[in-house]
Order: sequence, then C-alpha cells, then structure tokens
Amino acid sequence: MQTTIEGGSLYLRPPAAKSLGASMPAVSVLPALSTNDPLYGLIYYTLGGWFIGMSGVLLLEGILISQVNNYYSWYSEDSLHLKMAVAGLFILTILKTIQSFAITWINSILYMRDPAGTVALFKEWYQVVNIPLGAVIAAYVQSYYCYRLYKLSGKWFYIAPLVVVMILGLVSAIITGSVIAKSGKSSNWFAIHVSCTFVTDVLITAASTFFLVKAREKALSHTKKLISGLIKICCQTALPATTATLLELICSRIGGKALKPQATNSIILVLLNTVPILYANCMLYILNTRRSLRSADASAGLGNSNSNTHPSGSRSRQQWRSNAAAPVELSSLGGVHVHTQIETGETTSGVSESLL
Repeated sequence: MQTTIEGGSLYLRPPAAKSLGASMPAVSVLPALSTNDPLYGLIYYTLGGWFIGMSGVLLLEGILISQVNNYYSWYSEDSLHLKMAVAGLFILTILKTIQSFAITWINSILYMRDPAGTVALFKEWYQVVNIPLGAVIAAYVQSYYCYRLYKLSGKWFYIAPLVVVMILGLVSAIITGSVIAKSGKSSNWFAIHVSCTFVTDVLITAASTFFLVKAREKALSHTKKLISGLIKICCQTALPATTATLLELICSRIGGKALKPQATNSIILVLLNTVPILYANCMLYILNTRRSLRSADASAGLGNSNSNTHPSGSRSRQQWRSNAAAPVELSSLGGVHVHTQIETGETTSGVSESLL
C-alpha cells in the first residue's frame, strides 16, 4: 500500500495487481476536522453534545432498568400507588431515552451530508419538547420528595412553598420550549426553570435533614443509627442532580440566550439529556435502600433488646421480633417507625413515630 499526498489530501494507493494487469482506484481519506473549518463548532459542540448526551442517557437508563427490576423483585408488598408511581416514572424515562436517541440519529445520520442543516431542527417538535420533558421528569421525582417531606414534618405549610417553586420551574420550562420553537433562541425563562429546580432540590434536602435531625434527638440509641443512615442517604441522593443543575445554571448564564455552538452550550445539551434520568435513578436508589436499612435496623434492634434489663424488656423484645421482618419504608406508603424514649420517674416506654 503506497501513501501519497496530493493537494492537501491523503491518498492510499494499493499496489497494482500483476496477475490481472489492473489497478484498484485510489481511496481518498479526508483530513481531520480543522478548527478553522466553518462547521467545526457546529459538529464539535452541537452534534458532539447531542451524541455525548445520548450516550449518557443510554448508560443511565440501563442502570435504571436494573433498579426498577430490583424494586419489583424486592418490594412486592408495596402498595399499588407506589408501584404505579415507579411504573409511571419508568415510562417517562423510556420516552426521554427514545427522544434523545431519535435526535442524535436525525442530526448525525440523516443530516450527515448537511451538518449546517441541523441548525433549523431546533424548531422541530422533537427538539422543542426536550426541555419540557426533562422538567416533567424532574418535577415528578421532586413531587415524591415533597410528599415524603410532608409525612416527615406533618405540616402542609412546609411543603406549599416548595410546590409553588416546583410548578414555577415546570411552567418556565414549557415557556422556554415555546420561545425556542418561535425564535430559535433561548430566553431568561430557561434560567428561571433551572434556578427553580435547583432551589427546590436544596430546600427539600435541607428541610428533610432538619426534621430527621430533630427526630434523632428523641430516638432510642439503636434507632439513632437508622436515622443517621437516612440523613446520609438523603444527602447522597440529592448531591448528583443538584450539582448537575447548578452546573447547568452556570453554563446557561455564560452561554447567553443565543444557541451558539460553544463549549458551555455543549455542556447544557449533555445535562439536558442526562439530568432527568439521573433524577429517576436517585428516586429508585432511595426506594431500594430500604432493604439494607431494614437489615441494619433489625440487627441494631436485636442487639439492643438482648442487653435490655428493664422489667418490660421481654415484652419489648417480643414486639421487636414481630416487627423486624417489616420493610423499612421511606414514605407514608409504609412509614419508617422510630422508637423514642419517654421517661416519667422510673417508667420508660417506646413511642412509635412515623417519619417518612
């Protein structure tokens, strides 16, 4: 195989076939995309952003499928409402995955010979619904968190402001999609949407942690370990999506309203695709951790009952054994019960309070 360079292009010329007396035609290998190419930004940042985002969606959706399978295998005793909620979330993520794959296929395959033509696709319905669909999934998961917080606090007025901010974020996402469909540009409504989503995440996490810390102060020793585990899970599951939303907000402010092919907008494209599936994975992770919490709680409870010297210890141990097999729930669809200690003179009794 001979290599020659003619006119700035690389050619691979195979040696002549001596037996047939014929030669194969030269194969032209196009040079790599140069930064000076007018299509460089469009291909590198826009189409590249869609491709990376789609790849992340497929990866996260695969993880979610495994989590959903584990949920229905481990928690068959859950209420129908919770099972339907998980099924609804899974259907939404499937639609999001299909949409992300379809956009990447159209941009990179159908318009392969006309990359510049993909700019006009911003106004197509399957791209316009990208932001609203992601906002619906985020609001869906945040609604579950709000309901869980309501069961934890027992006060609806703690939840009302969060719901208002969450709805504002959802409405602003729909308006953003409408503006992009008409003008092909973003607007300040997108920043409002991302800000509301970020603020809702932070407030839900802070409020949940606050009420769990208050409950831990009144809990028995073995239950304090359980609540500490709940606090840890609460913060762990909030961190990925909240951090990604904050990064999305920063990039949107740097990139501006114009949908220019630049690095910040490429990051936004990746996050717009992956963050909704990340939200869904966090919710399923919370639901599936009840299995490990149940085991830890049962072990701590048995250890505590074995060392109990109180006259009513026999009855407490018997009650604990009867409840040890019950799953540890994270919502009122089967509450986490924390045994607190009330002392009146020499009498100590266990009080069960539903936390989540």
